[in-house]
Amino acid sequence: MAIMTGSFAKSFGLRESRIRVLRNRCGERTVATAAAAKRGRIGEVLGKHAERGGRYRERFAQAVNGGRGDDDARQYSFLATDSAHLAILAAHGRPDARAPAAATDRRRRAGMNRETCMRHRSRIAAYGLNLALAFAAAGACAQTPAARSDAAPTRNDIDRRSFYQRLADAHALARDGQSQQAGNAFAELMAQPPFAVLPDDERRAALAAAGESAIARDDLPLAAELYRLAAQADGTADEWYRLALIEFDRERPDAAAQAMIQLVERWPETLPRLNETVLFQLQYRLKSASDTRLALLRALFDANWVSRTSDLSPIWLNLAEMLVERGRHDDARVVARRIQGPLQLVALRSDKRFDFMVRSDSPTFDVDNAARRQVESLREKSELAPRSLDARSQLSYALLIAGRDADVLALNDEVKRRIADAPADQAPYDDLDERVWVMNNAAIALRRSGRIDEALAELERASRLSEQGGANVSQTLNLATTYCSLERPDDALAALARSGENTSGYARLIVHAVRLCAATAKGDHKTEQKALDYLREHRSEGQQVYLEALLRTQRLDDAARLVAELMASSTDRLETLSGLQDYRRADVLPGDVALRKARADLLAREDVQAAIASVGRIEPYAIYGSGEMD
Repeated sequence: MAIMTGSFAKSFGLRESRIRVLRNRCGERTVATAAAAKRGRIGEVLGKHAERGGRYRERFAQAVNGGRGDDDARQYSFLATDSAHLAILAAHGRPDARAPAAATDRRRRAGMNRETCMRHRSRIAAYGLNLALAFAAAGACAQTPAARSDAAPTRNDIDRRSFYQRLADAHALARDGQSQQAGNAFAELMAQPPFAVLPDDERRAALAAAGESAIARDDLPLAAELYRLAAQADGTADEWYRLALIEFDRERPDAAAQAMIQLVERWPETLPRLNETVLFQLQYRLKSASDTRLALLRALFDANWVSRTSDLSPIWLNLAEMLVERGRHDDARVVARRIQGPLQLVALRSDKRFDFMVRSDSPTFDVDNAARRQVESLREKSELAPRSLDARSQLSYALLIAGRDADVLALNDEVKRRIADAPADQAPYDDLDERVWVMNNAAIALRRSGRIDEALAELERASRLSEQGGANVSQTLNLATTYCSLERPDDALAALARSGENTSGYARLIVHAVRLCAATAKGDHKTEQKALDYLREHRSEGQQVYLEALLRTQRLDDAARLVAELMASSTDRLETLSGLQDYRRADVLPGDVALRKARADLLAREDVQAAIASVGRIEPYAIYGSGEMD
């Protein structure tokens, strides 16, 4: 059984950064008399809400005619402030009192506790881009009109000064961490007509502060609305990025992708500072052939995205496939020049849709050379990122594919040594959670070398370490899978019990695949059938897991029909063809003997061969197919 790959278990490393808007010397601004014309949605909704807001505070800037002074160096920070909650909730048709209950109900339905939600909002709050150009100095502050020297201040002057002083006070409260008070202050201010005619940068600053407050209160829908409005107010890269992260955490990949597309197309220079894990996972969460996914990948390609730790060949392969499906062959040729990974070259060679641009005898498509080049490239990346374990885990995958098991073990030893030698308060890596994948791959290398007990011990140790700050589901499932391959069903089920009941999606498929494997070994046909039924019903989460289950239970006719179906599918064909190639394999483990024979019997069937030959081909390769125990 194939072991799970690291792409499903990337950790979110927090990078602490904040955007600060510097107040500079600015000239006088006046509030336009045609406020209603510019008010738009926020002004209209919040203006109505203001009628219920009670009496607002009245503070004067520096007495009646003092202004703010040119030497005022006050800073505005996008901190986690509880701002604009009352007013913006009116736009959602919800009274404020429902917000805490709604947040609790969302956590309950999602199976998340408050600590988990804290990690989510901490990630969003920490991921500001910290761009120096976030706001131009000339418009980065809440302005107060200069004092009039030739006449007493009018009532309008006093009102404006009061509004701007209260705006500055709200930001100061936010800066001091008084989120509730800041939130109330921002809510009152946003309900005032002057708010709608603020310069874009000042209005954007308040909306962004309000968005941070919504994150702090665990109200991501509100946060998304606030950041969307901030972004639309001539937003900076920071607002678009945070909007993308919020929608990503809300599990709204299309909305997250749309925000990310805006960011990448308008500020391609920010790409090196983005969270690569979000970029990787986001494109996989989108529907495989959707226009949104195509637009996101195209934007990343046009921006010349280069990963700090990984080979992007899988991303560019997905883009090339979508372009070919749309008949854009010239564009696909351009994209294919960046596909250099050995497994992705195998995919191009295997699928006849790419025959117009693939020459199997060309050095460009030499898979063995590609495996060597990938190792060299990822080794260089790891050297340039000495504090990145992700770079080392990616290198270990490349070494496994190339069959360099001894180098995988040496890399694992080096990582362990650095961690052991480091002072307790000085971690040698910024992403310690990634060490479980370096250990995972070392276990595969040990298994290939026949050192089974050592492989199990390494997986056991990895499974006891944290994953993304919580229990380690991935390595626990991989341990259970390995026990199944060793024909030790009771040990497999015991390990499986540690994975818990909160898994979902692909991980849940692996849980049922292990149950099926154990039931087959124990002759428990009822449990076997129950697990198979689940895999059939949810096979869209992982067609290859379901295919393997059919082979393990010797249902070759069903497996043949599934292969024919997958060959006819433009979205499933490439992955299926890639998985059926004749890769190098380690000696079979006792629990997989029947499975491997069933696979060979399946590929020998004339109907299966005809289905494959109609759209692709199977060829022998000297590389390993991926990080697998089988």
